[in-house]
Amino acid sequence: MRLKYLIIPIALLFAPFFIEAQGNKNKDKSNDKVKDKSDDKVKDKDKADKNAGNTKSNTGGSNNSKSAGHNQIIWDGTKDHDGGGPKPSKNQPAKVRAAFQRDYPYVTNVQWSKYRGDWTATFPNGPFFSTAVYHANGQRRDTRTSLFRNQLPPIILGKVGEKYPNAEVDSGTKIEVHGAFKDVFRIKTKTDGTSRYMFFNSDGEEVKYNY
Repeated sequence: MRLKYLIIPIALLFAPFFIEAQGNKNKDKSNDKVKDKSDDKVKDKDKADKNAGNTKSNTGGSNNSKSAGHNQIIWDGTKDHDGGGPKPSKNQPAKVRAAFQRDYPYVTNVQWSKYRGDWTATFPNGPFFSTAVYHANGQRRDTRTSLFRNQLPPIILGKVGEKYPNAEVDSGTKIEVHGAFKDVFRIKTKTDGTSRYMFFNSDGEEVKYNY
């Protein structure tokens, strides 16, 4: 009987330690759950990063599409365009590559091609695409940037409207001519389904430009 009364106080004495141990055990389980959730978040983030990487890599396809639209604008109506346009090129003359590196040292993602005896380098240029045209000796003929109607200088749009009131301006190309003080703008218009190509300088004066 006395033994029974002794056991109860001893049990009460050690009860806090059992409770604390049980609490620590539950705390460890809780921490494990938090850790599991944290690991899940890391896995989800890795998965999201991987998907983002895939999306970024797919941007090249979008750029290729934009580049094709750019080439359509800058070469549309030229002599060889209907015959297939520029042909991809892998072996450019050393002088051409050196000249391009000198003119555009920070450009990447360049697409090289050959057109009408010249080498052309197409590359992203801010929100646009540009194409630099080089002769075999490394001399740059010009650099062309495709523009939509709303990106053309208002003075040129006004001059086109004065000369051809019924013409619809379709698109344009800004041509930076090597050695010239003023840029040339190649304008494509349509009148009753018929396309017309005109050239203006940055002052709105109509000029002649072959190619």
